[in-house]
Amino acid sequence: MKRRILPLAAVGAAAALTAIWSGWAAERSTPSRDAEPAARKQLSPGVIDKFTPVEIGCVRLTGLLGKHVDSVPNRLLRGQREAYIKVFENPADTNSWRAEHIGKWLETACNAMAYSQDAQLRVMVDEVVARLITLQQPDGWLGSYAPEYRFHNYDWKKNVDKKYEPFYDGPFYDVWCHYLTMGGLIRCYEITGNQRALAAARSIADLLIATFGEGKQDIMLINHDHGFGPGVGIFPVSKLYLLTGDVRYRDFCRYILSQYGRKGKVPIMLTDTVVAQYPFPDWAQIKHCEFELCLAGMCQLHRATGDPDLFATCRNIYDGYFAPLTGTICAHGFKTAPPGMHVPDTYYGFLETCDIVPMLRWFLEMAQITGDSQYLDALEWNLYNSLLSRDLPDGRVWPGVDVPKDDFFHCCYSMLSVGLSYIPNWVYCTTPDGILVNLYESSVVSARVAGVNTIIEQTTQYPLDGTINLIIKPEKAASFELGLRIPRWCGKAKVFVNGKALRGAEPKSGTLLAIRRLWKTSDTVRLVLDMPARAIRREFAGQSARPVVTLERGPLLLALAARLNRDVPLDKVSLKVEPNGTMSLVADSSLDPTKTSSIAFRGTGITTAAESGKSVRKTTPLLLSPYVYSGVSDKPVPPPKQGVFNVYSEDGVGDRVRVEFPLPTARDRP
Repeated sequence: MKRRILPLAAVGAAAALTAIWSGWAAERSTPSRDAEPAARKQLSPGVIDKFTPVEIGCVRLTGLLGKHVDSVPNRLLRGQREAYIKVFENPADTNSWRAEHIGKWLETACNAMAYSQDAQLRVMVDEVVARLITLQQPDGWLGSYAPEYRFHNYDWKKNVDKKYEPFYDGPFYDVWCHYLTMGGLIRCYEITGNQRALAAARSIADLLIATFGEGKQDIMLINHDHGFGPGVGIFPVSKLYLLTGDVRYRDFCRYILSQYGRKGKVPIMLTDTVVAQYPFPDWAQIKHCEFELCLAGMCQLHRATGDPDLFATCRNIYDGYFAPLTGTICAHGFKTAPPGMHVPDTYYGFLETCDIVPMLRWFLEMAQITGDSQYLDALEWNLYNSLLSRDLPDGRVWPGVDVPKDDFFHCCYSMLSVGLSYIPNWVYCTTPDGILVNLYESSVVSARVAGVNTIIEQTTQYPLDGTINLIIKPEKAASFELGLRIPRWCGKAKVFVNGKALRGAEPKSGTLLAIRRLWKTSDTVRLVLDMPARAIRREFAGQSARPVVTLERGPLLLALAARLNRDVPLDKVSLKVEPNGTMSLVADSSLDPTKTSSIAFRGTGITTAAESGKSVRKTTPLLLSPYVYSGVSDKPVPPPKQGVFNVYSEDGVGDRVRVEFPLPTARDRP
């Protein structure tokens, strides 16, 4: 059954979302036209989530985030689908990850189809699933490797004496690629109800179970990034357990978890003890994409089983490792940070887009389980300052990754598309008591809240301005909680309901404000977030230790770009900071969030010059732009660097873009 294409331009957004919601509900209860016998009833979770993201198809975004989401279908229609699936038709690889992309394409396409209601995408999704099913072997194998190199045919005992070598002979991406293909098939089932897609994913899982486990092959001898690659299996397989209730999937996840902590392998040490600094062992190496997928899988398995060790371990890793990094956009790299070092160095000269997307998905998992806004704040910061910075206006992916070709596929291209396609899923969440507005973006959502169909219209110039206007439209008067996230960076916030200041609930930074009342059609809420530019001091440890300040405004990291400051010595300028730690900035143009890429803020810097044999400090005008659009993506690859890699600015401090500045002195203050 193809979905309707709703002409949003021809009808009101609210009416369109109402139609989408009704169509969504009807289609979810209708079997796929090529459905096989129904799967087992979905498992009753062991843990009830505090938040449930509103379905992608029930949200319409029209601000800055919507601009990026709208680019996703074009990414899917540029020809890479054929290149991605071609590798399955002539399987001859011996060591390659080319087969990972079709699963990511399928996941992206299903999300984009649900969001845009594009019938063409539905046809493409159905065709891809049908072709994959045709190419799947009777034993469940579905990949790009030659027969003797397929994971279930290969003798992994060959690697038993090579435990601590990161790379060696063997098809160690075959299992990883199957995981991602499973993810795409599972997402297809979740969005469309296609039972054949679910059956294909289950066949892959069944082959994995038949191949690896106690008394079978040792999955940790697949040394893809020190065991992280095969360790990711708990992410798709735990989802299968949630969807089907088949205990074999739960038991396989437990087998994988039993391999964590082996020396030289996945350095996740399961514990139910609260620790201040997560105890990564000395031999730990971390590749973040796989690391965060393991963590997201642990959250899913915790949701399914209620096992407290799984969540306690995730919480400890976040508190001891991620929390110090979530405000620095450097929580995605290639090593663990030594104790006291807030910025990990990296093996590479750039940060992979692939590392960002699983991190954001894990943060949402943590928020769903706990209801804790710190994870939502971390999601917002890395969404605006990490993920969006990779989405280049010409359709490429930073650093200079072009559209995939027949003989070369870059992992970051397909992973960025996955991340962008999930953004509508992160804006609103329902709760047992109501609905939460998590991200501030001009948008419309249609959801069932407290048993009542409800539309919320949001208008704002966020992230450039802190005023958010909401119109609440339940189909009939209903009592429920409207949750508003008060970001951690906001010092002051005000809330008005139907034009009157809210009483009895003080908005506090880094918390969720719940407004419970009897809501009637067209009730209004206005949230005003104070959004000064803040000079944030950061301490660093290690060989290149030096305290610095970064400049932030709202959820955006600001940068000093050479293209906007032709006569300013970027390597020498410091910031003129107010006594309270803020900086006076004036927008250089209108605050239109859909034009954020061209926005700049006028501020004041201080430079030192020699005059008459003396050193003279002078003020100089500066133009600062959001880091995400600062021009950091102009170069195809970053220049070589020495010492600790500067994860803030891939184009190099003092070269084209600068985000770290020296600590202001008394002379730098008014």
